Amino acid sequence: MSSDIRVSASVVVTTIWHNEADGTSTLDVAVFWRGTPGWFTSGDAGGQSGGWRSTVLPDGRPGPETHFIGVGGLRLEVAFDPGTGRLRVQDQSISLQGGNVILVDEVDSAAGPRIVETMRVEPRFPGRFLAIDTLVRRHPALFPFLRCDARFPDQPQHAPIEVETWRQMTDLTCARLRDAR
Repeated sequence: MSSDIRVSASVVVTTIWHNEADGTSTLDVAVFWRGTPGWFTSGDAGGQSGGWRSTVLPDGRPGPETHFIGVGGLRLEVAFDPGTGRLRVQDQSISLQGGNVILVDEVDSAAGPRIVETMRVEPRFPGRFLAIDTLVRRHPALFPFLRCDARFPDQPQHAPIEVETWRQMTDLTCARLRDAR
């Protein structure tokens, strides 16, 4: 399973995880995509996309999964193969032996996204869903990476109520994460 979570005005987190038979879930990988405030809402709504595709192997095991975020001309992609444990972020192949959380910065810069750190967090989570709060609490360096002090810029191409909703959602998420540290 995978999802994108808008955590702050600067960061979207893509998580890929699977559920265990005992009712818990296991994080396969989390990619923290950071750019300038509002990067993932820039342009018009028609220029934004996202999705994933996954396969199931003939024996029923999960196969490779690819997840992408598209904003304007920007396309961010993460591909994970649970059979080999290999991960590809953009065009860079990464072994998950170094960690299951990847921090990618400057996603919307002219130079393009760059991986700045790989870290390991305890991958088992209670329940069937991955809680971003628990993930961030498990590694102290994650909270500063979110840049929770940054605010969404005004974006005249979007309705003011839409921009205000984004601001309120990320403000609440950041407040919850700040209090949980």
